[in-house]
Amino acid sequence: RGCHFNIMISVFVAITAVTTGSPPPGWKTCGGLPDAYNNTACGANSTCCQQKWMPSNGAWGCCPFGADAVCCSNGYTCCPHGTTCQDQGKGYGVVTTCAPANSITASPLTSGLRVIGAAGAAGEPVIGDQVCKTGPPEPLSTTLKNVLIIGDSVSIGYTPFVATELASVALVQHSPWGGDGGAEETKYGANCIQNLIRAPDGTAVVPDVLMFNWGLHNSLAGNCTAPCDPGQSGPPAEYLPYLRQIVAALKQVGPGKTKLLFAITSPDLCNKPIDDIQRALNTQAAALMAEESIPTVNLYTAITGKCGPVPTAECFGEKGCFCPHCPPGYEWLAESTISPAIRALL
Repeated sequence: RGCHFNIMISVFVAITAVTTGSPPPGWKTCGGLPDAYNNTACGANSTCCQQKWMPSNGAWGCCPFGADAVCCSNGYTCCPHGTTCQDQGKGYGVVTTCAPANSITASPLTSGLRVIGAAGAAGEPVIGDQVCKTGPPEPLSTTLKNVLIIGDSVSIGYTPFVATELASVALVQHSPWGGDGGAEETKYGANCIQNLIRAPDGTAVVPDVLMFNWGLHNSLAGNCTAPCDPGQSGPPAEYLPYLRQIVAALKQVGPGKTKLLFAITSPDLCNKPIDDIQRALNTQAAALMAEESIPTVNLYTAITGKCGPVPTAECFGEKGCFCPHCPPGYEWLAESTISPAIRALL
């Protein structure tokens, strides 16, 4: 599953001290842990479940299937109340069928199943959700500007360099907290957006600049058939409808204070068929941002301008660079393209 950045970036996981805080009204700290800014809490319409990609104490995340959802034993997915988890696959790539609790078994991934975020009719299986990750663990700065970057595993790679570049003027944090594919596909993002724009304990994060990106997790699996791999990848056809929902939610963050910036998704330099899908999604995203008057920074043109057109087998002295990851290229991308765009909005 080529879009995962499985090395946990130290800047995001090194925070282990409990920071004093308390959840907002209606949010409850998970696992019997003390209330703290960087201990996960879930809202009244979600359930505390384990999410193995979360670095927080107890690795807790929030299941968006309601307050009485079923946490699956795999540590990644959850199901609606009154169902049981039936898994296909292992690890973070597991796909869970939520079978009615009174049934013995269900055929995994049966065509016509309802998918993420929607309960089926009585006796109808649904496809399980991946548990939502949370936003960043560090309280907002009171002396510097604040920048929040929401995005995929490529953004996990370049965010530390953006943080270094802007250190004199802003505290830069990434959402979600942790590794894996970051904010995943747009359906996951839409389901989890209220967690991604909050601290682990549910405190609203209101930055000065919020840069966001979705794209790779709706292209790297090709023209897969829904539900594909919920919480990891989704079909290209689902990209724009759920991106619209994400934009609508983000426009409610810090009205009059928070400036939005969309990052046009980076290429897959090695794989032209996949990159063709990504370019089509980028065109859709650019049109939506123009419609919503949200400025963009184009990572795709920056990278192809530096490395060459797709397909390109090597860049920055590394084969497979920006296919889709490129650790040697992240510092350049942060310094040349991303940081200037954010700085201009601060």
